[in-house]
Order: sequence, then structure tokens, then C-alpha cells
Amino acid sequence: MYKVDLSPDPKEVAAIEARRNREKERQSRFFNVRTRVMGVDVKALNSQVEERKLREATEQSKEAAYGTYQEQYDLVAQMLEKEEAERTRRLNKKVQEFREQKQQLKNRQKYDLWDPGRLWMEFPAYLGPSDPPCGPASLQYFAGEDLERAMCLKMQQEQFRYSLERQLQEQQQVQDDEKCADMLNDQLRLAMDMRAAQLAKLEESCRVAMMSAMANANKAQAELSEFYNLYQSTYGPVPPTVQHQQPLNPRCSSLSPPSSSS
Repeated sequence: MYKVDLSPDPKEVAAIEARRNREKERQSRFFNVRTRVMGVDVKALNSQVEERKLREATEQSKEAAYGTYQEQYDLVAQMLEKEEAERTRRLNKKVQEFREQKQQLKNRQKYDLWDPGRLWMEFPAYLGPSDPPCGPASLQYFAGEDLERAMCLKMQQEQFRYSLERQLQEQQQVQDDEKCADMLNDQLRLAMDMRAAQLAKLEESCRVAMMSAMANANKAQAELSEFYNLYQSTYGPVPPTVQHQQPLNPRCSSLSPPSSSS
């Protein structure tokens, strides 16, 4: 078989090392005859404990003193920084006041070179295309230069305003037309509804009249049938001449007999 070198587990190694140390300590305690027979010096141990406590208290007091000194030093450093900042601010303020009072731009010897209004006080170099002093060699007239740019911009703005107003008017006209069309559609729909209601009412009246006429016809037919039945029961069969006649009152008490010619 092949041997594989695996790294030991750190926890297991630490546990083994702790057991070994405890075993060594136990062996040293058992193998020391003096400690096993005479015991431990308690007074010496107590004195050592007191010395350690005193040393720790001294160190704590020193650390507290160092902390107090550190706070004081910090306060002093902050005060010094504030004083330095205030001194720098006052110095800068005095320098700025001196510059504003004694070192103005107009009091300099070369102020004419730095004067921002110098060009405004000079005579204009170019007045227009018809300026006689400015020829082709004067380098004052360049292609693309427009001296009437302000007027052109004003005209463009006026044209833009006119076109905008025209568009607004057209939009308003379109909206008015749409409203008018909607109103006409509503009126047409209302008229159609009224016409449909009238036709329905007329149809209903025609239907009622037709039903009334049919009822009258049925009633007349019933009266005629009753008249024929009464005639047959009284005089015998109804002659053809009587069948084409309608009685004025079929419920009369006396009926005329048929003629001898029939």
C-alpha cells in the first residue's frame, strides 16, 4: 500500500500537547520530595499576591495619569489650532483689505491693456458692407458675418409666434368642428329616436285598429250566423237571395216570410 502524508488535525494536536503538559506538571509535583513532604509556603504566596496587586494598582494609576495628561494635551492642541486659524483669518482679511484699497486694477500702469471696456470706447472697425474705408485688404469684412443678426432673430421670433398662433387657431377650429359634429350627431340620434318612437306608436295604433276591425268583422259574422240559424229554425233552408243580405237587426222578434216567387 502507498503511504499518504496527511496533515494532522490542529485540535487533536493541541489536545495531545495539553495532556502531555498536564502529565509533566503532575510528575514534577509528585517527584519533588520537598513539596510532597513539607507542602507549600503560604506566606510567600500571599506576599507574592500582594505584590502583584500593588503592581497592578500602580500601573492603573499610571495609566489614569497618562489619560488625564493626554486629555489636557488634546485641549491645549485644539486651543492652539483655533488660535492659529483665527490668526490666519485675520491676516487674510487684512491682505484682502489692502488689495482692495491699494492695489486696484484701475491704478495699475498697464491698466489700458486689461481694460474690459477698451473696445467699447474705440471707433467701430466695421459698419457694414457699404463702408468705403473697409476694402478687401482691410481684413474687416469676412464671409458669413451678419450685422443684422438681431433684426433677423426678431423676425424669426415674430414668424415663430405667428405660426404658433396659427397652429393654436387651427387646433381650436378642429376642436370646435368636433364639438359641432358631436352636437349634430346627438341631434340626429335624438331625431331618429323620436321618429322610431312615433313609428312604434303609429304601428301600435294600426295594430289596435286592425284588431278592432277584425273583432267587428268576427262579431258581424257571428250575428249573420245566428241570423241564418234563426231563419232556418223558423222558415226552413235559407234561399240564395237571403244569403247575400245582411240583417239589420238579427235579434228582431218577427221575421218576414219568404216571397212566393222564391
